[in-house]
Amino acid sequence: MAGIALSGGVSQSDLDSLAGQIPKPATVTPLADANGGAIGVEPARFALEDHQHRRPLSSTYVTLASDGKATATFSRTFVNKPTLNLTETDAAESAQPLTLRGQSWVLDTNGLYIGVVIKGMRSQTLPPIGQLSVSALLTAVVAGVNAIATALGGFNVFGGSVTGAVVSVIAVARSDVSAT
Repeated sequence: MAGIALSGGVSQSDLDSLAGQIPKPATVTPLADANGGAIGVEPARFALEDHQHRRPLSSTYVTLASDGKATATFSRTFVNKPTLNLTETDAAESAQPLTLRGQSWVLDTNGLYIGVVIKGMRSQTLPPIGQLSVSALLTAVVAGVNAIATALGGFNVFGGSVTGAVVSVIAVARSDVSAT
């Protein structure tokens, strides 16, 4: 059909030339989120309606073992060490607070962050200490102090049970470095 004259003086070759300038659907996966965003540089491509950007985080749950440890495997890899948010969920109202920390990172053979070993420690209430009267303290201060020291000697403030504690583990790609 090239060379056929159309009404208005537009030729098929002119139409073919214009058709080559019409943007086409993108053929690559969308880039990950970026700080501040970017307008892009490919004017001949457009995003399809159902395109998806890579999620900048991983969210999962783990259950602590009797030693307080659990390994969380991320739902995606991270090039740089991600930030962590560790929170106990589904705790009984009467449970003492649980302190959580990332203990070590799990890396794949390419050095990408694929998980984290977490450690939980539950606080516990102080042991009961026999009452000391004011007069006993005044007459035998040293004996009273020694009695308290003996009762608390070797007491582990974080010795409460952590077995079965459910922890939400959220790892988020850092915003101060490139995601790639």
